[in-house]
Amino acid sequence: MKYAIISDIHGNIYALRAAIQDSKSQGADRYLLLGDYTNGFPWGNEVIETIRHLKNAIVIQGNGEGYLLDLKNSGETDFSCEQFKPVYWAYRSLSKENLDYLIQLPTSEVVTDIDTNIYLNHSMSIFYRSLQIELFHSRNFRMMMTEKPFTHEEYLTYAKASLLGCSDAKEEIEALPNGIYLFGHNHMQFHMKHGKKLFINPGSCGEPLDWDTNAAYTLLEVTQDNWNVTERRVEYDIKAAAKELDDSDFTLYSPMWSKVMRLELLTGKDYFASFVMHLIETGHVLGCTDYPVSNNTWNVAVKTWDKNTI
Repeated sequence: MKYAIISDIHGNIYALRAAIQDSKSQGADRYLLLGDYTNGFPWGNEVIETIRHLKNAIVIQGNGEGYLLDLKNSGETDFSCEQFKPVYWAYRSLSKENLDYLIQLPTSEVVTDIDTNIYLNHSMSIFYRSLQIELFHSRNFRMMMTEKPFTHEEYLTYAKASLLGCSDAKEEIEALPNGIYLFGHNHMQFHMKHGKKLFINPGSCGEPLDWDTNAAYTLLEVTQDNWNVTERRVEYDIKAAAKELDDSDFTLYSPMWSKVMRLELLTGKDYFASFVMHLIETGHVLGCTDYPVSNNTWNVAVKTWDKNTI
């Protein structure tokens, strides 16, 4: 069986369509989708409609879908916090059918293929609870790439060594049952084998942050004797996506977040973390330590943010 593993689409229908088309040309039999389908680019309905009609697909929630469920449960109607506007947009713009579909998705799944269990989760916490290992955070990745660029192959080697070099992480990994572990969330494509365990992050299909703007997904083939992993990066019309983003109602609704998303779309670099760090620092300067930040703090931060600051 050959699986196409896709995660972190974040409303980018252009990237999703390209990944699906490529996966079909590569002979994918089944789809494993790991969450975060909206809360970013403004084409959430198109993304969910595509996923709902995708044959042979197993689909789970990400943290973004959890935010939507929280909003539904809160009964809030006055979405006034500037910091959360992408989530508000997704909640309000999705059709009822698509919203209901997302919030009823499971948070994890297990697929069995030839006596091998494939564990699906959105978060890296499927096998290690700390997300602070330096090469697994997109902001740290950007800092290191800026200082001394490295290839993707070097990244895979460094990241594996970094993970297994952390005694707590190695202990937790070695305590897991044998099998295949899939996760997303940090928007960086990665895979490693360790003993009779395989770990795969397909990267972000719609918002990659590993300095490669092409849509990311990963193919996994399970055979009687082996597990074969092929990382894929697919070109698509990014300029057309940026133009449609510029002209969208979402840009009118949240121009700052649209600016951040556009930068990431065109560069494959993490600007989100840079801006959030600036938000927090601005709050401290203004004597406000609340999080999410106040709209006053937001307005000051928008005016003073330098996109070149990591």
